[in-house]
Amino acid sequence: MTYKTLRVEKSDAITTLYLNRPSQRNALNSEMIDELRVLIEALRSDESTRAIIVTGAGKAFSVGADVEMLKRIGEVSTPDATRAEIVKWRETFDAFEQLPQITIAAINGLAYGGGVVLALACDFRLASTRAIFGLPEIKLGMVLALGGTQRLTRLIGVSAAKELILRGRNVTAYDAQRMGLVHRIAEPNALLSLARGWAERALGYSSRALALAKDLINRSFDRDARASADAETEAQVELLHSPDFLARLKAVRENGEI
Repeated sequence: MTYKTLRVEKSDAITTLYLNRPSQRNALNSEMIDELRVLIEALRSDESTRAIIVTGAGKAFSVGADVEMLKRIGEVSTPDATRAEIVKWRETFDAFEQLPQITIAAINGLAYGGGVVLALACDFRLASTRAIFGLPEIKLGMVLALGGTQRLTRLIGVSAAKELILRGRNVTAYDAQRMGLVHRIAEPNALLSLARGWAERALGYSSRALALAKDLINRSFDRDARASADAETEAQVELLHSPDFLARLKAVRENGEI
């Protein structure tokens, strides 16, 4: 498929997704969300892709929802239509989070609002030294939506989440790392190399084990302790009886690693 708002590149088993509206600082609009939904469905069944890197074309990661689109919603949309659009965006981010592949956000510049939520839907967040994170919704009389309040609070805790959401202030990549929002920081020209290094590490592991482990972590907030433990047990039973496990165990023992 040819995309208008996305650019997709594949090398080996790594797919790199560029948010591709650089003149609008990769602001998210309905067209981009629709294209992202199509891409997610393609990636879900793409066994040749083992890791996905998300970054922004140009100097920004994404400044969040397109302001002109928000203006039109406020002026002419009905509440029901607005609700349906928000649900579509939220479900798109949920679907991205649930992909079986390892996902890495390479945050190359400004990340505001919905751009931050997209990064939160990734497994790992790596940032450029010039990255700036902001949640400006409160300044506009809005709230952080699309699952953002839940993801951010779970990731960095109530106190830090309130600081970002309720104060509406921007933070640097270093502040974001101290809060637990960012895993690693790199110079701008080294960011994609760092992201690729993280992606390549996943290529050496069992894709099924990674997918099951990721799902167990993601769903641990939705299950009680017993249900989580039962799901964990079933995943381990499946993996221990797989040919892949036995082959890997044999290789490790022959190499003297255990």
